[in-house]
Amino acid sequence: MGDRFIRFTGDVIQADLNAALNICVRGQDHKITRYMKASEVESELLTRTVRYLASLAISVNSALELGYLLPKFKAKALKLEVEYHRQG
Repeated sequence: MGDRFIRFTGDVIQADLNAALNICVRGQDHKITRYMKASEVESELLTRTVRYLASLAISVNSALELGYLLPKFKAKALKLEVEYHRQG
């Protein structure tokens, strides 16, 4: 069947298609530039993820339990969640 990617919604798509969609979207992203450091890109994407989770009323801890977020991002995501909720 080939490599597959399972979205947090449970949808299953072909991994190469998912990668192509990400590349297409990233090419139109004005906040992430080609020469940014990996840590800067990670920070931007994690901030977006925490904001998106908040818009769905899902906490970072719940996202971790559900497997929506990798455990290696836990500390940074929790810090962003506190900062984000402080701003409203």
